[in-house]
Amino acid sequence: MKRADLWLLSYGLLGLTQNGLLPVLMPLVAPGGSSAGITYAVFSLFGLAAPVLGTWADRSGRHRDLLIGGTIGAGLLLVVFPAAGVTLRILLAAGAGLGTVAATTSGNVLAIQGAPETEWDGRVARLQRFISAGQVLGLIAAGIVARTRPGDGFVFAGAALLVAGGLGIAAPSRLSRDPRHKPGAGPIVGGDAAAPTAHRGHRAGWTEIRAYLSVINRPMRWFLIVWLIGYAAMNGFATIFPVAMIRQFGMDPILPSGAYAAGVGLSLFVYTPIAMATHRSGGGRMLIAGFAARLILLAAIVALDLWHLDWTGLSILVAFGLTQFVWPMLGVSSNLLSVQLAPEAQGESTGLFYAANSLAASLGSALAGLIFGRAGFAALAGATGLAVGAALTLAVLWLVRGSEHPG
Repeated sequence: MKRADLWLLSYGLLGLTQNGLLPVLMPLVAPGGSSAGITYAVFSLFGLAAPVLGTWADRSGRHRDLLIGGTIGAGLLLVVFPAAGVTLRILLAAGAGLGTVAATTSGNVLAIQGAPETEWDGRVARLQRFISAGQVLGLIAAGIVARTRPGDGFVFAGAALLVAGGLGIAAPSRLSRDPRHKPGAGPIVGGDAAAPTAHRGHRAGWTEIRAYLSVINRPMRWFLIVWLIGYAAMNGFATIFPVAMIRQFGMDPILPSGAYAAGVGLSLFVYTPIAMATHRSGGGRMLIAGFAARLILLAAIVALDLWHLDWTGLSILVAFGLTQFVWPMLGVSSNLLSVQLAPEAQGESTGLFYAANSLAASLGSALAGLIFGRAGFAALAGATGLAVGAALTLAVLWLVRGSEHPG
């Protein structure tokens, strides 16, 4: 690996913590089924500051600072997480969520900086591979530490993020404006349409974000709605899945974490072909294919749970692993669309995309924990399937109406 690419390892460590350790450990430290998703929901909810952070970074070009500051801040909070009480843990989770989403928001812009649009899908796919590789290691580690001392996992996560902050120094320091992008006629907030002055480059308020939302193009709005519905359901299900397998099926924690890790690990080998297919067919079509694959697998999980066969638990683990295996179809297409649908303001569109992710993860985790605590695993899987089906239907309508590209 070239020295200039060492910053990608920061996102590998982000994947290890944000997508591997924390989704498993945070629900496990909750006292009951209905509350299993609350701490992780708060962790995700405070990522709604992503639009503000994205605007500030896009105006000032200081995406590297977001990566470094976000990872170090979140790391310090996670190190003290095990020693805190219930209330303080919620506050620490909120701060860690803010730090990790600050770092994550910069990823897409750093990945595509200086590259022609034809190379964006490949660069985004490479970034996703690093994140997923870290997630695999994080899931395996989560399964191991969950068996004995889950608190140690938070200390490990914090230390990993501190290292990520150090590696972030290798990222481009200040991103220059792309000469292909010209100032637009509309009041686009920040981004390539605004000159990064000393004053405006360090401020981005909610009033400005609301102004940007009022003029964001229709395809981007439609995409965010579709993604919010689908990702809320999928993320909530994945967050509660290890808890459900442990508490309802009596499994060893290493089994659901292992299935999770196996699915993500195998998916690393399909990122490149998925990126190539996305380039040929378009992000919208690949997004639809990903939703359809997830819907089929969720239907299989519901059926398996209702049959109550001797091998039901093992079969559900395999099906869940396959839901993670098909993630590149959704991961590559959604990340590509987040920058492709609003090329005049990549920072803001990426920030809005991750804000939608944060809101979806927060709502999904809280609702999934509530459904599982009140009605059980089959009801959770069924509700997830209905939401994914709704997102799939809306995505098909979006594509049929020709809304994949602005104008």
